Amino acid sequence: MDRSIFYVTIRENNEERLKEFFPYLAPEYKNIARNFKKGKKYPVLSVEMITLVGEDDTNVDSARFLIPTENGNFLWVLSEIFVYAGLEE
Repeated sequence: MDRSIFYVTIRENNEERLKEFFPYLAPEYKNIARNFKKGKKYPVLSVEMITLVGEDDTNVDSARFLIPTENGNFLWVLSEIFVYAGLEE
């Protein structure tokens, strides 16, 4: 099985787009986007499939990415706050 790192960037107009397309995300998930610079590519080091439970008890399948932050830590972040940015930095 081949594995490679792919890159993502933070969504533009993050708050507005997330409300429109991903209303099940809690505000604290949206605030995580502040740990990343707009326009910068971040490597996704691992992907984890998860299920979120909405306020109305509906289940939503999603994924989390393991990404290095600006302060040198690693953070599991919901994939919805990012867009694909390619295979090369």
